[in-house]
Amino acid sequence: MPGDGQAAGGHSGDGPSPHPPRVARIVVEVEPLHLDRLFDYLVPEGVEVVAGQRVQVTFSGRSVRALVVEVVDHTDVPEERLRPIRRQLGAHVWVRPEELAALRWAADRFGAPLADVVRHALPGRTVDVERRAEAAGWFPPGTARRPSSDPAPPPEALESAWAPYQASGQELRAAVAGGTGSFMWRPLPDEDVAARLTELVQLTLAGDRDALVIVPDPDSPVADAVAAAAGDLVVDVRGGPSPRSVYRRWLEARCGRARVVLGERGVAFWPLQRLGLAVVLDEANPALKERRSPRHHVREVALERARRAGGVGLLVGTVPSAPAWRLLRERRVTPVVAGREIERRARPRVRVVTGEGRVRTRVSPEGVAALRRAVAAGTYGVVLASRRGEGRALICGGCGERLACPTCASSLASSEAGGVHCEGCGWMQPRVPPCPACRAREIVPLAAGAARLGRELGRTVNAPVAVLEGYGRTPPPPPAVVVATRGSVLDEPWGPVGAVVLGDLDGSLLRPSLDAGEDTLRLAMAVAKWTVRTGAPADAEVVAETREPEHAAIRALAAWDPGGFWRAEVELRSALRFPPAAHALRLELGEGAPGGGRGGASASRRAAITDALGQAPGQLAAALPAGDDLLGPVPHGPRQAFLIKSDDRAGTLAALRALREEWSRLGVDARLDVDPVDAG
Repeated sequence: MPGDGQAAGGHSGDGPSPHPPRVARIVVEVEPLHLDRLFDYLVPEGVEVVAGQRVQVTFSGRSVRALVVEVVDHTDVPEERLRPIRRQLGAHVWVRPEELAALRWAADRFGAPLADVVRHALPGRTVDVERRAEAAGWFPPGTARRPSSDPAPPPEALESAWAPYQASGQELRAAVAGGTGSFMWRPLPDEDVAARLTELVQLTLAGDRDALVIVPDPDSPVADAVAAAAGDLVVDVRGGPSPRSVYRRWLEARCGRARVVLGERGVAFWPLQRLGLAVVLDEANPALKERRSPRHHVREVALERARRAGGVGLLVGTVPSAPAWRLLRERRVTPVVAGREIERRARPRVRVVTGEGRVRTRVSPEGVAALRRAVAAGTYGVVLASRRGEGRALICGGCGERLACPTCASSLASSEAGGVHCEGCGWMQPRVPPCPACRAREIVPLAAGAARLGRELGRTVNAPVAVLEGYGRTPPPPPAVVVATRGSVLDEPWGPVGAVVLGDLDGSLLRPSLDAGEDTLRLAMAVAKWTVRTGAPADAEVVAETREPEHAAIRALAAWDPGGFWRAEVELRSALRFPPAAHALRLELGEGAPGGGRGGASASRRAAITDALGQAPGQLAAALPAGDDLLGPVPHGPRQAFLIKSDDRAGTLAALRALREEWSRLGVDARLDVDPVDAG
């Protein structure tokens, strides 16, 4: 409510002003949720302030930034208590009305304070950048003429390139040319994704509309191609440039000097004059989920921004995320897929190896043979190692049976106390349970690390072996064997690939996480398609090693059928009420500063916080709407975590609001994650 919590401030003069005060209602860029409302500040005489400008104000004794939402001539706060705005942060409008509406939508959608969304969306100001831009003639906004683009690609070229996608491809092209809509494109395994996206961006620009392209990693070859094609019309923010460079590029987009914004998740809210196309590449990649409040996923932000602008939102990926699959099933997103027979002819050759009846090895004999053929042909042989946290999933040391949670069927992990627990739903047992198959109690980790695989393969394959972990790493030239973790998996391989060995599928597939199946399939398909890219030999193959050949993810990989995976997975998740059958919200609670401040807490305040944390499970259960499921608390270091399953996400967020504000006033650090990536 305007004016709530407004501290007393100095009003110059001996008495009340004879004229009604001009009042700016602002969003103060501070963190605590209980301060998530508008505050009234006095606009000093002789100062022109308009909605969308950024200003500096004094708040709780500190100088902080704020965003002006509106300017009015009335307020419920006594004039003598109004504090004046200290100064403007640039004379230009930072946020236009339609952009402010999108920021408010994001705050509501992800249960975050509007101030958090504003701080995330807007860069820091550098005055010298503005001065140089003004001297160059393109600042402030409206100064420079809008740049033109190259003509659209020839219609016959577009028709030929998108022909495999039949009617859905035609619908997408028509929308990009000047219409609106939300789409999800599943490229063929051998598709030139860079060329197709470049065509769509050029088509958008030729229609006098602008494009936003969001990628999950800075080394994306697809992004390189888009940047090269857009030339002077693009601002490329990949790789985390300096704050000064970020502000300059943001201003170029704000002023219309740039018509294509290209970057990672941080550009999701960047301004464009006439947004016509918003693309999210590899939409299910966990890197596209913001780690800090507002903890948004760029998938939803891009689709919503395009919808509000009357443009096209385009998600790109092979295996949809659970939220994207829900959008597809609810027909809020149109699938763009090739004909089934066309896709079957283009798919990689996948051989599933179970190793039944023989001693288990890190890489099967079939996998080693495929790697040797690949290097003999002068190409790469690629081995995919488990992503993050190898060795968490447990199996029986006697018979190899997987230890599964009796509540949600996720894999179990070792607990610090010596027992086992489920990181998905919080189930735990202080002692290791007997194996359901052989009754033994000895447990061992399922997965092996990339470095160990590399050492073992170095003694087996007569070729250089490189272990790549993380972005920005490159292997030696082929022939070579590359052991790669997920951080090294890019849009395109480093060169021709003759074999891919998925030797640790079970380590990823059965890890203790709710999204293990879909994530494993997504990563496996991303690497498997390298064997049908340019330069791959005709006999290139994928060797998938697993003891779970009937798992929906393994069957989908062999058939190259992501939809088949989700149809099977939804049946299981519906019974458990996990996404996409329901919405998921994760809430983590821990000690924070009292009232959201920076200082330490008194003994009485610490006691109040401890008491609040102890009462949290009961308070949550009482506050949630009927029908919501509450799982937890799950120990998460010094914090406790809860998982909430809901059929009405907005209703659940509204029900939690008062309790979250109460925790904020006390100093409880409550972190909310709507649609967490590891909950499907």
